[in-house]
Amino acid sequence: MSEAKIDLISKLLAKAESTTPEEAEALTEHAERLMVKYGIEQARLDAQRAKNGQAREEIIQERMLFTGSYARDIRELGAGIGIALGTIRPMYSEAATGMILYLIGFASDVEQAKRLTASLEVQAMVAMRAWWKRERDRYLRHPESAKRRARSGFIRGFGIGAAERITESRAVIIDDSGTGTALVLASRKDQVDAFVDAIPSKRARTRQGVNASAYVQGRHSGRQANTGGRSVTV
Repeated sequence: MSEAKIDLISKLLAKAESTTPEEAEALTEHAERLMVKYGIEQARLDAQRAKNGQAREEIIQERMLFTGSYARDIRELGAGIGIALGTIRPMYSEAATGMILYLIGFASDVEQAKRLTASLEVQAMVAMRAWWKRERDRYLRHPESAKRRARSGFIRGFGIGAAERITESRAVIIDDSGTGTALVLASRKDQVDAFVDAIPSKRARTRQGVNASAYVQGRHSGRQANTGGRSVTV
């Protein structure tokens, strides 16, 4: 895929974050399909390089730092997106400045995971604030800790819902891509897994419980998020 098309993905996602939901859906559907096709193209090219005895694409660790009240929830969103894209292994760490997510995979795949995570972070926060504006009166008598857990639960649910959508959309695209694509991608993931097995583990602390109602509504919102995948009837 040319640099022009990679730039197009970034522009589509950027515009989707600042437009109407209807236009955003079309923009991000286009962007996400380009991302998945790009990943498939890169995987095939890399497999061919290996057959020809040429150097393969590098496996890298990319660090993303999340700050603020919902840093842990956004980090989990990013991890879920990485897993949903199929060839990324997420790992966790923490620092005094915030929550750290490591996206481990082939360089081109990691770059796409970062782009999509950044876009969905914006969408999740916008969706949560809109939801909280509608629902906040229900929590008037609740302590601040319960209110925060509700908002946290929404974001966590949003991330799960978005990841489910991406997983389903990706499966359809791979199925449409022809014989051998699934095997090539499976081999790519195996190489990433072997790389991860050779490095020290970074684990997140156990999370506190989240508000169940908010989680469900967030998950529903996330499944409708502009992940760029095409809708799949279950």
